[in-house]
Amino acid sequence: MTLISFLVAIVILVGFHEFGHYIVAKWCGIAVERFSIGFGPVLFRKKPSKPLGTEFVLSAIPLGGYVKMIDTRTHTNLNAEQIAHAFDQQVLWKRSSVVAAGPFANFLLAFVFLFFLYMSGPLQVKAVLDEPPPNSIAAKSGLVDGDEVRGFAFLPDDSDGVDMSVEFTPIDSWNRLRWKLLRSMMSEHGFVLQVAHEGSGDTRVAFTHEEIQSLQLKNDMFLQLGLILSKDNPLPTFRLELGIIESISRSFERVSDITAVSSLSIWSLITGKASLNQISGPIGIAGMAGQSANSGFTAYIGFLVLISISLGLMNLLPLPMLDGGQLVFDFFELIRGKAVSANVREFTSKLGVLGILILTGIAVFNDLSRLFHG
Repeated sequence: MTLISFLVAIVILVGFHEFGHYIVAKWCGIAVERFSIGFGPVLFRKKPSKPLGTEFVLSAIPLGGYVKMIDTRTHTNLNAEQIAHAFDQQVLWKRSSVVAAGPFANFLLAFVFLFFLYMSGPLQVKAVLDEPPPNSIAAKSGLVDGDEVRGFAFLPDDSDGVDMSVEFTPIDSWNRLRWKLLRSMMSEHGFVLQVAHEGSGDTRVAFTHEEIQSLQLKNDMFLQLGLILSKDNPLPTFRLELGIIESISRSFERVSDITAVSSLSIWSLITGKASLNQISGPIGIAGMAGQSANSGFTAYIGFLVLISISLGLMNLLPLPMLDGGQLVFDFFELIRGKAVSANVREFTSKLGVLGILILTGIAVFNDLSRLFHG
């Protein structure tokens, strides 16, 4: 089940990413030679039926994919029609649009998944809290077992937690609260909770900027914070029933939260605030795919959303082998009025490959460590 779930995820997410490149290239009049899911030996191919058509390929190693466009820098003996439709012969905005379309497709796919998930009336768990660990921020704030969070708001930048005249986002589920908390902790930004406190009705509890900034990213931040989902069995659940407009709004909100948390996580790894042990590779992702699939449809769709956004963000990193690196080259071309030289591209590409290999090595090492040592 793990392998099948992983392969399905790769085909969907990589396929849609490459489809973004492909469809925008076609809209821009660029000839696409090959659309491939996977690398290595070809398992299935559909040859084009007309000149300048596209060959569709499914290859044996499903850890990626690519769209191969006609390019005068890598092709020889091209005729006039092929040159006119070559990628490198197009104006800058067309080339940049094709490059950016892949990551954009991943964000769009995540939004579509979330929209249909919300429209399906998913089963959700209420944001009821467990007893906070001693000395945690929540314990010091007076929260206890059974408190239910009903609202969330970021503290203003100049607030010390005393003035809590803020507008709350309604919290109806633990999942919605969890992403708000993650966004707050990763951005080191204080927040206020509206809590249903047994015996005293609703109350407001502030977690100041200083308290959030004291959290250690290399350790379990939720334990440090003290906001933990209740361990009651069964957990209090409900069906989340939203209309079309609210489902669209929630989908935008969740994509925004995941994107912000993922971006801040990447930055924390770069700055050393977070541990490199947190990076996962294909083995870890396959394990997560299997676990989410075994947990049901909602969990698996949530996994696809998270990985799709992560894939979009990773491809926007300014490494020459990724879409983000090409967009950096395009930016310099826009500023300078001419393309970056082939020598610069070659040198930075080698550095990019080295960086990707190092990250891949760390990710696979972490996966194997978890696999054999738990």
